[in-house]
Amino acid sequence: MDHTADQIVRAARRALVAGEPVDVGRIAAEVGVDRSTVFRRVGRRDVVVAEALWQTTEAITWPACLAAHPAGGEHRAAKVLRDYVQLLIDEPWFRQFLHRDPARALRILTTADSPIQGRMQALVGDLLEHEPPGPVDLAPAALALALVRVAESFIYADLIAGATPDADAAYQIFVALLG
Repeated sequence: MDHTADQIVRAARRALVAGEPVDVGRIAAEVGVDRSTVFRRVGRRDVVVAEALWQTTEAITWPACLAAHPAGGEHRAAKVLRDYVQLLIDEPWFRQFLHRDPARALRILTTADSPIQGRMQALVGDLLEHEPPGPVDLAPAALALALVRVAESFIYADLIAGATPDADAAYQIFVALLG
């Protein structure tokens, strides 16, 4: 990502964390470019939001979850995933983002229309590479996708099924899948 694109994504991330919707015009003005530069360098609004969310996961959330559970600990992968789920459940700005426009948020976070799903699957796949094999005989990519989908089911339970988001219930499934 070039410097201008990085500035655009950081500005979008600041807006999200402040509980504000991502406005491409406002982001462009903050960075000192026009709207067409935002679209050329990063993409349409949903892509800008996806990149801002991903930057938060990649730089802050995921590393914190990994650091909390050193390699070699029992159920490490399940604990890392539980912490990730819990952080997203507890983060007020993230919940506000989800509830502002649930259909758009879920499209950005959980579909192939956005880069987040594949990137999250890759992070989980990398985590699994460093863990002993579990009881479920699945290809690593399929297991990573299943774990990501389980996490999503519990993070977004309120939006998907009207249920309460629950990291501990997700953890039980992670342990069952991972051993």
